Amino acid sequence: MFKFDKNNRIVVFLYENVMYYPPVLNLIECLLNNGYKVRLVSEGTKDLPAMITDSPMFESVEIGTTQSRDLISRLRKRSIKTNEFRRELARVGDGDIVWTVNPLAVRTLGKDLFKYSDRHVMELCELTDTFPLYYKAKYLKYPVDEFGRKAWKMVVPEQNRAYIQKVGWNMDKLPYVLPNKPYYMESGEITDEMKPIIERMQQETKKIVIYLGVLDPDRDLESFAKAIETIKDEYTFYLFGPMRFNDKEAFKRFCDSYECVNYLGFFNPPYHLRFLEYADIALLPYHPGSVEGIKGFSKFNALYCAPNKIYEYAGKNIPMIGTDVPGLRLPFEKYNIGVCCRDLKPETIVEAVRYVDANHEEMKKNLRQFYDSTDIDKIVEQIVNK
Repeated sequence: MFKFDKNNRIVVFLYENVMYYPPVLNLIECLLNNGYKVRLVSEGTKDLPAMITDSPMFESVEIGTTQSRDLISRLRKRSIKTNEFRRELARVGDGDIVWTVNPLAVRTLGKDLFKYSDRHVMELCELTDTFPLYYKAKYLKYPVDEFGRKAWKMVVPEQNRAYIQKVGWNMDKLPYVLPNKPYYMESGEITDEMKPIIERMQQETKKIVIYLGVLDPDRDLESFAKAIETIKDEYTFYLFGPMRFNDKEAFKRFCDSYECVNYLGFFNPPYHLRFLEYADIALLPYHPGSVEGIKGFSKFNALYCAPNKIYEYAGKNIPMIGTDVPGLRLPFEKYNIGVCCRDLKPETIVEAVRYVDANHEEMKKNLRQFYDSTDIDKIVEQIVNK
């Protein structure tokens, strides 16, 4: 059990929809399971799983705004969130921990963070260089690195990122590494919406290659679709995830261009885990450098990726194929749980599919060892108490 005073709370601030941030769900579940009070300030709280909302130690504040993307709506959204976030920050008590999950939350709370909290845990889900003062601003930057240097604790999800962030922001201390491992692997009940999809996957005669995750520009899905299309008599490609930044029409054209591609929508965690039970091979198709500058991400962000998917796939015993980046190659080679493609030519990807298929049973035996190698309770205890 943690030593943090249980009369205090850990107040988590997330600017965006919490259901798009599995690492936040993992953190909350860990804290609650260890008997600590958690207050979440975020969008999307109505969709939180019952294992969180049923806890008497948990409370949430929903700060939802318009989904419109025009300039006036974005400015209005920012104004509303700034006022409400800072109002919630002012309610933080002595001894409470303030835990921000991304630079958007830090920028919104601003220098009030220094005023109301001397225990600010700053978590970066992405490797960050600079951060725009306004959405897509190229030259106007917010001094988010200053908050990193002054934070009580800094947290990142991958070891290489810790060293890069420390040097890049000229920090005195190395950030803590909290991998994006799910705290629970329970899939939840099968909903009516899920039933036809599960039936379809159960009746599938081909081997299923699955991708489960956000559909962002740094996910090179098309290279894998081109490859699987050449072996579509034996394999099929199932996609699940939210389209947060993509052009929906362009994505529809992509899906229509390949007979092997089946896009089946987005399901909130933990329900999405259920579909992994019917898959044979899982993909981690990162494309380094493609999102540089969109939200202040470093061009090395995808190179040193830290996907929750690698743990989700491992927890459901599915061997993996990924692009050749250190964030994947290191665990793949250490535990023999997957293959990195040296390039993204169709023949190279097909070779990887054949190799994983041939070594499927051996890799499945290693997946549990990899999954059990990370102790989330122990790491969070060190962050909160050390």
